Amino acid sequence: MRVEYRVLGPLEVLLDGVPVTVPAGRCRVLLGTLLLRANEFVSVDEIVERLWDGVPPSADRAGKTLHMVVTRLRQALGVASCVRTRPGGYVAVVEPEQLDLLRFRAHLKTGEHAAATALWRGPVLANVPSESLHRDLVPALVEERLAALEKRIDDDLELGVAAELVPELRTLTTRHPVHEVFWAQLMLALHRSGQQADALATYQEVTAVLGEQLGVTPGPRLREAQQQVLAGEIPSGAVLVPSHHHVPRQLPTALPHFVGRERELDRLDAVLASGQLVINGSGGIGKTSLAVQWAHRIAGRFPDGQLYSDLRGFDPTGAPVNPISTARDFLLALGVPADEIPAATEAMLESYRTLLSRLQVLVLLDNVRDVAQVRPLLPGGSQSLAVITSRNRLRGLVTQDRAFQLDVLGPEESMMLFGGRVGAHRVAEEPAAAARLVELCAGLPLALAVVAARATLDQHPLGMLVQELEHAALDALDTDDPLTSVRAVFSWTFGWLSPVAARLFVLLGLHPGPDVTEPAATSLMAQPSADALDELVRYSLINSQNGRYRLHDLMRSYAAEEAALRLSAAERADAQRRFFDHLMHSALAAAVRSDPLRQPITTPDPAPGAVVLAFEVSTDADRWYAEERAVFGPAVVAAGEAGFDGHVWRTVWAIRHFLLATGRWREGERLQRLAVTAARRAGDLEGECRARRGLVSCLVPGREFDEAERQLRAAVALDERLGDLIGLSNDLRGLAYLLARQDEHLRALDPLLRALDVAMRSGDRIELASVSASLAFVHHELGDHHEAAAHAEQARDMYLELVPDERDTVVASNRDTLGSIYRALGRYEEAEANYLRSVELQATLSYRHYQADTLVRLADMKRDLGELDAARGYYLAALDVYDDLGNAQADDVRELLASLN
Repeated sequence: MRVEYRVLGPLEVLLDGVPVTVPAGRCRVLLGTLLLRANEFVSVDEIVERLWDGVPPSADRAGKTLHMVVTRLRQALGVASCVRTRPGGYVAVVEPEQLDLLRFRAHLKTGEHAAATALWRGPVLANVPSESLHRDLVPALVEERLAALEKRIDDDLELGVAAELVPELRTLTTRHPVHEVFWAQLMLALHRSGQQADALATYQEVTAVLGEQLGVTPGPRLREAQQQVLAGEIPSGAVLVPSHHHVPRQLPTALPHFVGRERELDRLDAVLASGQLVINGSGGIGKTSLAVQWAHRIAGRFPDGQLYSDLRGFDPTGAPVNPISTARDFLLALGVPADEIPAATEAMLESYRTLLSRLQVLVLLDNVRDVAQVRPLLPGGSQSLAVITSRNRLRGLVTQDRAFQLDVLGPEESMMLFGGRVGAHRVAEEPAAAARLVELCAGLPLALAVVAARATLDQHPLGMLVQELEHAALDALDTDDPLTSVRAVFSWTFGWLSPVAARLFVLLGLHPGPDVTEPAATSLMAQPSADALDELVRYSLINSQNGRYRLHDLMRSYAAEEAALRLSAAERADAQRRFFDHLMHSALAAAVRSDPLRQPITTPDPAPGAVVLAFEVSTDADRWYAEERAVFGPAVVAAGEAGFDGHVWRTVWAIRHFLLATGRWREGERLQRLAVTAARRAGDLEGECRARRGLVSCLVPGREFDEAERQLRAAVALDERLGDLIGLSNDLRGLAYLLARQDEHLRALDPLLRALDVAMRSGDRIELASVSASLAFVHHELGDHHEAAAHAEQARDMYLELVPDERDTVVASNRDTLGSIYRALGRYEEAEANYLRSVELQATLSYRHYQADTLVRLADMKRDLGELDAARGYYLAALDVYDDLGNAQADDVRELLASLN
């Protein structure tokens, strides 16, 4: 027998879940009074006060009436009665789990604010008519509820809930017009749902209300909310949980000879905290070096890792990096599975900020162009820190004490840096020459590093280097612009390079950035580049890290100018073709490993001298994709601008699988649209068709079905013109998939039956297997399980022939479908075998969400068969995955587990 009492709303008593009628009138007042003071003694005098609202009859009559009320209440409640007599009064004896008020308070103690507020069903004792009860005891409970609501809404805001809170908070501010916390929360909810103007208007509204009703001005919580709105705080988001504990260490290597910035380092130490700080200054002044040095110095204070991104705000050869793409990269680096990252931009950014708000992470955002570029990447919460470098001041992003204007090095600091590189003995031998070299570098660390590298490598007398540099810097002597000195240093050093290294430096001006590999450099040169790269590193013209080479922005600008001056148009075009061939053909080779069932494309041979990489296994291909990801976008844009339209659509075709597998739908959509434009510009029907089909795959995750259908129908028309049967079948399968995603399974049959006919005429077994798998799924959804089984088995057999190890997502999906079909047909052993095979494949393919979905279907089958222990095991396995991913379906699985008991 289970008895439950409820006072947080209308008074209710439940016996084994069935309501027990509590007589109206004084019986309800008596029970309500005792339950609000549960397990406490309540005197007869107090109860009489409640029963008659302060105007009781004579003591004798009141006593007799109270006794009758108690007797009647006990009779009505029967075995559910909790009323016990004590000398001089009564007490309601209840266990903590029996009374919603006690459970409410227990939840508050453990921080379960949502569970606490969920217990409230309306006004306390709404069906109990007692003025004194509602005057004396209920108001304190109302305050408890308001405090709990504040905390629950704070929790929701922390989790990224925003727009959904606005209606509730508007109601709360109407009911409680001088409750400042609700107004502050309303402001944040409005702002975080994109309604900044309304948020600021709300502040004006509450200011007026407080002034008129209380004669006061807004308190700290409201003022803080206003500052957050004005500062443009980015909304936090739904919680993402990394699939494994991964601590990223992305900071670039610190300089081995970092000197001359001790004062700046001390200043940074003095303001170390959470939030963000900005280091700004002109190009070449050492912002990145200082930020990296300090980041390494404080990295131990951020145990959850360090994230780094060069946002290329001033890169001369490419557009600034999209912060949305960077946020997705950071989530992946933190261990969040790609298929768990939201496709929608706002949801993804909310997820990013919320995850970082729960971690202690250092985020170094380098080379930022403006506030709009960096704001989405700022971590939420009070434990993480963002360090930002920019040539611009980024006004409004941070307070004055957290903005650091970096100046050129002074003479002493410059000499410390220079002497640390070339050696104190050489400075002592030629102090005047050393001082002049330092002066010619104008206090810029980049120039000092290049000059020191030259002095160290060549070992010429410093006086001779002064003469050479003064000659190169004649134009700089009449200007106060330090960047002119930098360019003079570049020109002077360039003149001393070997012919091969000088040629490579110039050719690097054609590379779209942000960094270059040795195979890419070799392709630009059409000859081995390792020695030339090493020479450029020794002269500090490029930096090397993890097998990749990077030019400073100023150096890249100089290289690009030299390329325009020193190379003919034909030389530039040939070098670009070799590089684009290297990237395109390597990406195509990677696609063969990562997505072996894709229909191949026609591709011209690579130009002589272009390096084409080979990949033994899919993991090698995936690793290369990830390493080159930052190059793909700029390279595709550069190829289009240079007129290499075929390279545009073929490169995008080759990297589509990687972009989809890592959840980069929006980036893929942008590149696919560039591919469509390039193919149409070139009059390439095959390219246009492939690009439109690829665009569809990037539109579906955002449920842009109408646009996806338009693109597919355009592809159908193109494939019909081309006579491409395999492509046409693929298009028709895509149309069926769009319909199935919208639960239009019957309509999906028509394009699939057409696809089956086309695929059979094409003779391509991969396409025929894929059509069969699609038909199996649709027939199963329509309840035609025998027909579904025939198609699924045909697909399985063909896939086994084509991909013996079955390591492919469509193969794993077909196995899952086959399991569900066999279950519907009562072939339970075969169903279990196919479910388990799908689970095994999904695990190896890192699609853990789908793996858990299949485990749930298998557990459901076992439950229906009465095999509860097996069902429990599979549910628990699925629960482990969902919990690991932070997926809301974990709660559904817990309910299913509870139903087994």
